[in-house]
Amino acid sequence: MMDTTLSIAHLRERVAEFVAARNWEPFHNPKNLAMSIAIETAELQEHFQWLTIEESQEYVKSPDNRTEVSNELADILIYCLSFANTAEIDVSEAILKKLSRNEQRFPRLENR
Repeated sequence: MMDTTLSIAHLRERVAEFVAARNWEPFHNPKNLAMSIAIETAELQEHFQWLTIEESQEYVKSPDNRTEVSNELADILIYCLSFANTAEIDVSEAILKKLSRNEQRFPRLENR
């Protein structure tokens, strides 16, 4: 599993290289990237639009569906990393800070 061996920094670098190789920097601004994240998120949502919770769980078990959903998720994450690059946001720091705030807002449930 590559999640255990690749860093966010490496992925950000790869995204930046991809963007630079195509001279897309002028188009990669916070507004355009935020809109692109929303658009790709809608494309992911389309796969599940009319499914029940149980059907959605089965849907992702199919190799073909899983590939399509994986591609949509990758598009979202690529745009998110590009947004982080453009806005100079440290993704790891942002996530850890947000989790800390959320731990205060949503206390741990006792004895589930």
